[in-house]
Order: sequence, then structure tokens, then C-alpha cells
Amino acid sequence: MNVNKNDEKDIQRFFKAQKLALYWLLGLIYSAFIGLQLGRIQAIADINYSLHEIMHVPFYFALFIVPVLFLIYMYFLINYLRKRGRQTTNLKTVVQAIVVITSIIIVVSITAYQSFEVSTGGVFEVEQKKHEDRKYYLVLNDKKVRVSYNEFQLVEEKQQYLISFVWNKRSPNKGRLKTIEPIK
Repeated sequence: MNVNKNDEKDIQRFFKAQKLALYWLLGLIYSAFIGLQLGRIQAIADINYSLHEIMHVPFYFALFIVPVLFLIYMYFLINYLRKRGRQTTNLKTVVQAIVVITSIIIVVSITAYQSFEVSTGGVFEVEQKKHEDRKYYLVLNDKKVRVSYNEFQLVEEKQQYLISFVWNKRSPNKGRLKTIEPIK
């Protein structure tokens, strides 16, 4: 009887520990992701560059702490499952696990995609203007750079402009216009 109560206490202790580690892990991953997204907002960098840099701190912190927290979580989870034995899981637990795993996959996918973004700026000649599917593009160095309707109307082909745009290495032929100024 004593052994059974001790096993029950161990099961509860491991359950609470793995749950706490999971909450810390998720909190750190989500705060790092939110900080990274806020750090990408140019208006924040324009107003206060120090604040812009501080927004990236949770992400850099997470790079080192998340692997350690993940190992701690796995340790407690494995010990909890070993002590508990094989039992059927309820629907609520399965749904929670699916939501957590899906959200982590989405956060990692978005972050991985955004890590390949490149900002390019300089003097470019507008090779061509394109209108496709209600979207407007300027062709610069074989890249289709998306622009607004107003920018599309103001720009002239075969003219040079001071242009800044963002594109992704995974889709190198497409970009997004950041700034454009005519050269006098």
C-alpha cells in the first residue's frame, strides 16, 4: 500500500513538472516569435532603434534556452509516462497536443521562411511595368517587385529610381517594394 501511494505521488510530481516545463517552453517560443515579428516593423526602428533591438532579445534568448527546456520537458514526460503506465488518453488531451504541435510547426515554419529575407537597395532602372490579377509589379533586375496602384501609376518604364525592396531567397524572382524615390 505504501508503494502504491509513493507511485501515485511520483506520477503527480512528474505530471506537474512536465506540465510546468511545457508551459515555460511554449511561453518562451511564443514570446520569441512575437518579439521577432515586432522587431520586423520598420516604424519601431524609425522611432527608437534601441527598442527595435530589444524586441529581438527574447528570440536570441530562446535560441539557447529552448533546446535545454525541451530536453527537460522530454525527461519529465518520459518519466511520467513510464510511471503512469499505458492508459487511454481522453479527447481533450489529444486536441491540446495537436494544437501545441501545430502551433510550434507554424511558428518554426514562418521564422525559417523569414530568415531567408533579403533587403536590396540602390539605383535601379524600371525595365517593365506589369499588371496581373489585380496586382501591380515593377520588373527590376529580373525580379517582379510588388507595388501599390499609386506607385505603379507614378513610375515610368526605362527611368532610374532610388529603390529599396525586400525579397526572399526561396522565391528570388518576387519582391515587395519598401521605398522608391525619383532621381533628379
